[in-house]
Amino acid sequence: MFSKIKILEFDEENFKITARAYGEEFQLGKHPQGTEVKAITYSAMQIHTPPVTERPEVFVIIDI
Repeated sequence: MFSKIKILEFDEENFKITARAYGEEFQLGKHPQGTEVKAITYSAMQIHTPPVTERPEVFVIIDI
């Protein structure tokens, strides 16, 4: 389970993000399972790139 993501490369033109995730190994007793995600709807995806001082945001629709 990751708890932190560091973005190493953000290529808006080619829709590519290179990132490193930090966290811990999944443990069923500590990380209860929830609803399974079947798919992500990319046709409605939105990428917001605010000024450099703020974080980029990606919005997707999740099909469960």
